[in-house]
Amino acid sequence: MPWLFKYRNSSVWWIGYRMNGRQILQSTGQRDRDDAQRELQRVNSMIAAHKAKALSQDLFENLTGKKFPKITIKYALEDWLNEATGANKPATVMKYRATGAALMDFFKADDRGPMLADITTAELTRLLGEKRAHVSAVTANALRKCFSIFFKRCKVRDYIRDNPAENIKPFMAGKDEKRSRKPFATEELATLYRVAPDPFWKYAVLAGFTTGLRLGDLVTMPLGAVDWQQRCLRLSVRKTGKSILIPLAPALFKMLKEIAAKRTGAGESEPFWPEHAERYEKSGAGWFSQRFYDLVLVKAGLANTRPHRKGSKKKFERRAVHEYSFHSLRHSCVTSHAANRQNQQLVKALAGHSSDEVNDLYTTLPHEVLAKAVAQLPDITK
Repeated sequence: MPWLFKYRNSSVWWIGYRMNGRQILQSTGQRDRDDAQRELQRVNSMIAAHKAKALSQDLFENLTGKKFPKITIKYALEDWLNEATGANKPATVMKYRATGAALMDFFKADDRGPMLADITTAELTRLLGEKRAHVSAVTANALRKCFSIFFKRCKVRDYIRDNPAENIKPFMAGKDEKRSRKPFATEELATLYRVAPDPFWKYAVLAGFTTGLRLGDLVTMPLGAVDWQQRCLRLSVRKTGKSILIPLAPALFKMLKEIAAKRTGAGESEPFWPEHAERYEKSGAGWFSQRFYDLVLVKAGLANTRPHRKGSKKKFERRAVHEYSFHSLRHSCVTSHAANRQNQQLVKALAGHSSDEVNDLYTTLPHEVLAKAVAQLPDITK
């Protein structure tokens, strides 16, 4: 319930009330208590309408005498994306642009409308439901999260009063989407390396297995990440920012040395694979994941050819999660170390896992111990 009060030595009345757990104090600008009381009644009416979810733009303007800003969804999206471009990683900006495209397409937005304040929770729920019909729960929930970020920003900027994405519940994954990733057997790893169509993919398979690094770290790895004297990698992983040291398997060390020899004049900050790194920074992992599936997994006989959605009769059917992906190489690395009876702390250090943080602070494994573990991995190049 709103209340009237005066600050000490103040000549005007103030109104206090609570909204969404926050205490809000605002001046009425009135010295007369009766005039201030009328302002209090307006605020009380707005709060009651808000709780009843009946606070329309017209009611807001009638109660306050103020015009609510006329912001189109197109304007708000352009404003958001302009700010995001300079403040976020390219992959994040790409997700935001896809979010904006989904909203623009669904609402058929242009310079004339619709107004941002007119977007409802029901409409956003329907949009997400239509997307969910042919994408995974993970993908649909990622879009839902981006909606929430966008509308939350709009609320902070006073473009809207409420976040219509705030109370939309996440999607639950279906049984066909909960299949866990399988590690590759040693024979399968050798086959993947053998059928890899070019030097980049041979590197990706070999490095993915022997280092356990994620796709983004391998594609964008700078020349300076290799300590040629110690024969190891020193880098901060993209996902967690954690600094790791990984001894290089002999076959991978030889391969990296040959690649580096061809990069005459390249600085330490430049990537081993400049064109691929540029593509990753602009477009993310999707293209690489799809190419690994089509060019390596299928060719190795570990996956069936699947139709691309463009032009496919099944474009509205959701793809099942396959048991193998590039990330399976990381599973294979960890599994192989475990099969060699390496202790959990050693495997964590090699894989860069961040669990058991306190234990990590007190435990440092010597380089020679890690190198011995890597040396026990099978050589899939032979």
